[in-house]
Amino acid sequence: MRSTLPAAESSLGALERIADEGLSAQELLAQAATRIDRVVPSDGYFMAATDPETTLCTGTGIVRHLPAEQCQPHWDYEFLVPDYLKYVDIARSGRRVADIHDATGGRPDRSPRFKQYSAATGFRSEVRLVFTVGGAAWGLGQLNRLSGRFSDDEKAWLERAAATIGRGLRQAMVAQPAASPALHRGPGIVLLNGDGRVVSATREAVEWLDELDAEMLMSDVGDLLLPFHAHGFATRVRAAHEDGEPQIRSRLRTRNGVWLLMHGSVLEGAGQVALIIEPAKSADVAPLLVEAYGLTTRELDVTRAIARGLSTTEVAGTLHLSPHTVRDHVKAIFEKVGVSSRGELVHRVFAEHYAAPSH
Repeated sequence: MRSTLPAAESSLGALERIADEGLSAQELLAQAATRIDRVVPSDGYFMAATDPETTLCTGTGIVRHLPAEQCQPHWDYEFLVPDYLKYVDIARSGRRVADIHDATGGRPDRSPRFKQYSAATGFRSEVRLVFTVGGAAWGLGQLNRLSGRFSDDEKAWLERAAATIGRGLRQAMVAQPAASPALHRGPGIVLLNGDGRVVSATREAVEWLDELDAEMLMSDVGDLLLPFHAHGFATRVRAAHEDGEPQIRSRLRTRNGVWLLMHGSVLEGAGQVALIIEPAKSADVAPLLVEAYGLTTRELDVTRAIARGLSTTEVAGTLHLSPHTVRDHVKAIFEKVGVSSRGELVHRVFAEHYAAPSH
């Protein structure tokens, strides 16, 4: 059924074209936000590309008219406090759009996060978006209004738009080959105190952060700008440490396509968290690319075997498959990745999107 919203169908058509143009995630989100605002206007919003494995932002996105000081409480609530409309829960539900009023039975103050957020910002309504493909979240977003709720027609339109944007973000993951990281630069460290404020940072950390997209960096005490989810990430590091759980990692991508890995450690006795930012290894990036190309687990096994130089017969023996089945898998892999030879496949999946520094 066609939407009755102004410019709804033409804007959806524009989103379809944008998703297929091979844009970077930053360009895609910027153009998508403009189209969304024409149909579903808001008083403040953010949209970001995410790592589907962790639902953490990769350092690409846009923020409009949302206060920077709300970053830390926003992600603290998201990661640590039981609440309504967590992004990971929306993605798992099979929906792409969720309304805080709908989730709370018309009482958004039942949400600890939104109650605090509304008091601090004056926003009275909210919809959250997850840009999913097959349940994997390639991005997320949030629209807020100072007055008036989002209508059912608007949310139905956003559901359609979010599906297209998710497809575009997944394609963007592989549309931009990775650049080589700076050869002279190693890991950098940012030290945060118990309140999540920056205490100090190494020169390497500052230089890596300077290469992230400026729109997804937020002011902190002093002159250092951190990725807008870094405070919540540090809180998750602290919580994992206290609970004896494995440390999480966050993959970031610079404006030039360099993949970075952010992880953290708690300094014993100091109550401080050290965030480590360093160039990612191919093993860190490969799972994202596999997900982006839509390879199945068995197709990944075949791809890895091909990368080892195994013949069809050797792949069949190693994976306990018939040669015919292996050939079928190879054909499907070639179609998904967009290559026509084994050499192209290995280069595309394991080399083109990850350029290791030479030594």
